[in-house]
Amino acid sequence: MPHHPTPAPNAGLEAVVWIDVLLRHGLIHAAVEGSDGQWLAQIRPESTVWLLRDADEVLTLAAALQQQLRAADGENR
Repeated sequence: MPHHPTPAPNAGLEAVVWIDVLLRHGLIHAAVEGSDGQWLAQIRPESTVWLLRDADEVLTLAAALQQQLRAADGENR
């Protein structure tokens, strides 16, 4: 029987905090949480709107943006 990890109890709250940080630092243009815990997010005003199905996908987006920033920072040194 496959094992499906249960989401962390505060994953939704952590997603909200990460969205706030990403918005405040200008790393994403807009994000809206749906009543079902899904998110719509847009990186730039002209970019595609992404559907993030749950908190894990929000956290994955935040991690990917952090990696991009670190890579760009390393190139600028």
